[in-house]
Amino acid sequence: MMTGIKVSGRGWTEWRFLRWFPALLIWLVLGSLPAHAQSRIVTVGVYENAPKVFMDASGEPAGIFIDIIKYIAKQEGWRLQYVTGTWSQGLDRLEKGEIDLMPDVAYTAERDRIFAFHRTQVLSSWFQVYARQGSGIKSIMDLAGKRIVVLERSVQEEAFSQMTNEFGLNSKLIPLPDYKDSFKYVADGKADAAITNRFYGLMHARKFGLEDTAIIFAPSNLFFAAPAQGRQPLLNAIDTHLSRLTRDSDSIYYQSLNRWTAEKVPYILPAWVMMAGLIVGGGLLLSLAVSILLKRQVTARTRALSEQNEKMIVMNRTLSEEERKYRELLEHANSIILHWTRDGQITFMNEFGQRFFGYSEADIVGRHVVGTIVPETERDGRDLRPLMDRICADPEAFEQNVNENIRCNGERVWIAWTNKVYFDDQGGITGILSIGSDITERKRVEEELRLLNRELEQRVFRRTAALAEALEKAQAADQVKSAFLATMSHELRTPLNSIIGFTGILLQGLPGPLNEEQQKQMRMVQNSSRHLLALINDVLDISKIEAGQLSLSITTFDLRVSIQKMVESVSPQIIQKGIELKLDIADDVHSATSDQRRIEQIILNLLNNAVKFTESGHVGLLCRRDTGHYVLSVSDTGIGIRAEEIPGLFQPFHQIDTGLARKHEGTGLGLSICHKLIVMLGGTIEVKSQWGTGSTFTIRFPIQTGEMS
Repeated sequence: MMTGIKVSGRGWTEWRFLRWFPALLIWLVLGSLPAHAQSRIVTVGVYENAPKVFMDASGEPAGIFIDIIKYIAKQEGWRLQYVTGTWSQGLDRLEKGEIDLMPDVAYTAERDRIFAFHRTQVLSSWFQVYARQGSGIKSIMDLAGKRIVVLERSVQEEAFSQMTNEFGLNSKLIPLPDYKDSFKYVADGKADAAITNRFYGLMHARKFGLEDTAIIFAPSNLFFAAPAQGRQPLLNAIDTHLSRLTRDSDSIYYQSLNRWTAEKVPYILPAWVMMAGLIVGGGLLLSLAVSILLKRQVTARTRALSEQNEKMIVMNRTLSEEERKYRELLEHANSIILHWTRDGQITFMNEFGQRFFGYSEADIVGRHVVGTIVPETERDGRDLRPLMDRICADPEAFEQNVNENIRCNGERVWIAWTNKVYFDDQGGITGILSIGSDITERKRVEEELRLLNRELEQRVFRRTAALAEALEKAQAADQVKSAFLATMSHELRTPLNSIIGFTGILLQGLPGPLNEEQQKQMRMVQNSSRHLLALINDVLDISKIEAGQLSLSITTFDLRVSIQKMVESVSPQIIQKGIELKLDIADDVHSATSDQRRIEQIILNLLNNAVKFTESGHVGLLCRRDTGHYVLSVSDTGIGIRAEEIPGLFQPFHQIDTGLARKHEGTGLGLSICHKLIVMLGGTIEVKSQWGTGSTFTIRFPIQTGEMS
């Protein structure tokens, strides 16, 4: 019973309002939330890999991938549930279908057989080696015998293992379940170096006293991955939103990139707090509580912004060092690097070229190539002054040439030039980049050899033994050359991978948006780099085969799946050329035990050749079983091969489309590599062709490698 208390009508009304105010506030807040009572629950794996995905200081998921999936979930009406764990645990849960999405998964052919991926990449990245300052680790060969920390079951572990095996480095790999202890292992002396993706390295390496090395490899595209079955609608929705977000420079996609790489993010007051503030009005107690909460959030955010600003300063200083390294590489390369205009005016020559020709930069820039490094006439009297007119008439014939040049002192030298002609939108030549090597000594030796061969023809019967010994030495030298190329090819591929990776970053607009012309130029650089990388890979394969260093990796795989995958890879060229594809795979073509990578390499090479040399008609692929073997044929209705060309078709550098007017690119190594690989796999390759009608290439290899008949 209440006594001694008198409540007026107005006071009673106010007391009742205060009594029911908390319930009213809860009702209003809940009422403001999206009405997705039956929203789909989407489970997302989270592991530690800042800034792409991680748990922040408050125990909430954060990072670039989290920002993007939160936005998409809001648009689609999904309810997100996060499942934390290590990287390896996340992959296991994804494979078992225990979670719907795993962020930050690099696409590989192997993973494509286990998981499902959307089409539009979220980010591009690559892996880099980090070591203690002053460790002396500068190149891949410095990792011989070293202890290297890698992320367990990652693309980096697989790629680095293969790379160390190829070079015989005997490095000891230390797999860890996630990145959080990687740099600590190196700082504590438990390991000599650690491999992480470049995002994580930029954020964390410095605080552990580590520095980035020049060892960069395995550029990759990053996606959300889903279980192999049942989640395609999720992936389709992600693709739809990503396609739109990446085209809008003000979208949440670019806001997130800026947030985690530039951190220019204003503090945004939550909408429910604003609503509550309006409802409460002048309520002193609630206002005080909200003020304290906001003060804590602003203080924490300010501290985070300060830390990220310091990280960005470090990032810029890393980038500046890389720019210096690549400029030094350009300036001090042991080749002549020359750029000149449509009118023949020299605009750049590197230091090596200046020393070689005997000019200073001030002396040579601005001068015409003819009369400076190109003589006005050749030895036979041909006038070289209309040089640019000949180049404009046939730019393709100018891509590779050997010609006589002249030094400042008048000395004649022979240079082998590789030239890249650049065009404007109207097809006019804007400039030429030329890279040259001095082959004067080689030409002298060739001339001496020509004279010597004439003399040897007269002494051949008396010098048989000597010639046999010389041949043996030449073969040994060729093996040394092949081994040398196999080692040096990595040193060539490393900067190319960096170029491809950095141009990918620029095309994504991470440093800032590019205009249309800049994007066009970046794509030209990226495509040229990929073409050169493919050439280096071919040279590496043929060198390793000739040096006896190529080893096979025998596994059991589905041949039908491999064939279909190779056909899909050439489908865009087939569609573009408007030719027909005829595919005939027998029902009993399934399991094969062989080197899957090499079998796919052979099939892809044969398909690429067929498409390249076919302008109309069709390309066909047929596969059958035949007494313990698979027989696979690739046919076309292309230009065909002359009868006199067929005997040398599988020799290195042999090309059926040769001369100054050749229309098709290529090194002439593809069929030679196919022939050597199929022989190593216990099989054979044959060709039937008629000039002007078409060709058919047929390979035959054992279903079970080792059971060869």
